Amino acid sequence: MNGIQIENLTYEPLFYDLNFEVKKGSFISLVGRNGCGKSVLVKILLGLIPAEGKILIDGFPLNQRNKKQIRKKIGVVFENPDSNFVAETPREDMTSFLRNIGFSESRIQKQIASTAEQFGITELLDYSISNLSGGEKQLIALATVTLHKPSVLILDDAFSMMDGVTKEKMIKIVKKMNREEKMTVIQITHDMDDTLYGTEIAVIDENKMILHDQKETVFAQEKVLKKAGLELPFMASLSLKLQFYGLIDSIILDMDKMVNVLWK
Repeated sequence: MNGIQIENLTYEPLFYDLNFEVKKGSFISLVGRNGCGKSVLVKILLGLIPAEGKILIDGFPLNQRNKKQIRKKIGVVFENPDSNFVAETPREDMTSFLRNIGFSESRIQKQIASTAEQFGITELLDYSISNLSGGEKQLIALATVTLHKPSVLILDDAFSMMDGVTKEKMIKIVKKMNREEKMTVIQITHDMDDTLYGTEIAVIDENKMILHDQKETVFAQEKVLKKAGLELPFMASLSLKLQFYGLIDSIILDMDKMVNVLWK
């Protein structure tokens, strides 16, 4: 089965026999208190940090022989976008990236033009990266790692420097890739409001995965989340209160839908 399968992952002192499965085409939010190992897990998946256990990515075991092939399947945007760049301008960085994974020169220019238009960054392609804002750098980084349509997209607090309008636009693009291209999306975030974008939530606490389910099911575990140092998004918290008073039957995360239900 394609996707990501992690079995008995141990990396002391962060993980002990961690088991985690991300099905192909999922959009999952990985959350947990600071220092729980979320970003370390990304580096393990990329083969940057060795760990004990078994990891399969799209059916390929993560090992020295497959490491290079697996990295081509994964696109990662880190919170610090400077970690993603190796060239002077976005165009040069994108060109270098596509050359390294075997794209022809003619295909490279077509792909850059198409992606730049999709992300609305055509006018930024020849700017010096050092002169771009943090939000613009995150935007360029996201566009770059999705140039070749990776099987897995990992967003490690990748929207933290973007303004609200740009963030919403990028979320729409990511959701479209997830929906239409079955791209698996793993969003690592410290902001529980961001978990509303995906369909599943996984929670790491005390060296293990304590919850992993559909977001509505996870939100219903308010006491468990609070023990893990996490606060519910406003709509989830409101839903639980209204459920307690018998005003609604299930968690509702859309305000317009909530209003319609309450006014029936």
